[in-house]
Amino acid sequence: MKNLASRLAIVAALTLATTALAQSPLAGTWKFNASKSKLTGDTFHFDPAGEGSVKVTGGGQSYTFKTDGSGTTTPMGNTAEWTKVDDNTWKEVVKKGSTTLSTNTYQLGADGKSINITSTGTKPNGDSFNDTSTYTRISGTKGFFGGWKSTKVNLSAPTGYEIKDNGDGSLTWTLPDFKAIVTLKPDGTDAPATGPTVPDGLTLSLMKTGTHSFTLVEKMKGKPILKATETVSADGKMLTEVGSPVGVNEPTTAVYDKVG
Repeated sequence: MKNLASRLAIVAALTLATTALAQSPLAGTWKFNASKSKLTGDTFHFDPAGEGSVKVTGGGQSYTFKTDGSGTTTPMGNTAEWTKVDDNTWKEVVKKGSTTLSTNTYQLGADGKSINITSTGTKPNGDSFNDTSTYTRISGTKGFFGGWKSTKVNLSAPTGYEIKDNGDGSLTWTLPDFKAIVTLKPDGTDAPATGPTVPDGLTLSLMKTGTHSFTLVEKMKGKPILKATETVSADGKMLTEVGSPVGVNEPTTAVYDKVG
């Protein structure tokens, strides 16, 4: 009996040690899978705001601007410069300080029932992008004013994730294309994100909710702006991220395949 008890104690100790050393299922290199993802369904509104201003609302946030090329501060702390090119074309240049993040061209369809948006720019790693999306009118009757819902998205160079298990209960989560990084523990504690294009005051928190599931919350200066669930498949080969801006029910699904 004594020998049996000793063997059982050894087995229990080894099991605990193995569990403690087990890597997080999130650890690895993840590549975006466009065919399995659904990025459409988000909405935004353009409304007149008086004195030649326009109010744009989307993703649970809003701000006003003028289409004269002057700059206005967005809820993310960036500067947006909107210019009216003609009655059917608006251009938006988004900057962080003196760095241009993207140039977005809004082209109204000939029938006034759709907007095609082309976003171009260069990522911090030097790669260029040329993304397109189509929004269909859901309210309003003329021009840009009204509500719009995305029906098609094409990302020319989608980013992936690199997630490292540091062995101390923390994870270092990196977006290599944007040189963005955050180190956090899956206990719900807010951690600052850093990177050349990361908004000042952006934090993330991660809470483990199951053996292969987590809740990710993004905050801007303490205010929650996005909530997502992160679920790793049982075989550890696929990461599914379902998220929506806080304050609206517009979930999108991004699927990533483990490649390393």
